[in-house]
Amino acid sequence: MRVILFIVLCLLGKDVLCQVTFSEQSQVENLMSRYISLGKEEDYINGWRIKLVSTTDRRKMERTHYAFRQQFPSLNPKSKYENPYYSLKVGAFENRFDLEPLLVEIKSYFPEAIPFRDRVLKSELFDR
Repeated sequence: MRVILFIVLCLLGKDVLCQVTFSEQSQVENLMSRYISLGKEEDYINGWRIKLVSTTDRRKMERTHYAFRQQFPSLNPKSKYENPYYSLKVGAFENRFDLEPLLVEIKSYFPEAIPFRDRVLKSELFDR
């Protein structure tokens, strides 16, 4: 009977009887504070970019770079050499969903373009 009365009072909004209090142990609180502070200190996140080309031919990468700048002057692609490949990438996105509209537009001119995971500076995400 008391249980039914308690449930009815809770459903009617008598929050005095339904109040639940959680208390964290100091170790858990310290661990969460450390986790939050480390997240704020980190300059990079695991994000997404669009790779325009990946080739062993440096001249092909340079031609793609020039053609991309002609088609998308507001975007600045970055080239990178990782033996034996030259790659050209553009953009900095927090998740793949955000890069899809740009990828569709780029693919109409550069069909080899693909999304890929990369370490992205937080400042790149918010300075666009």
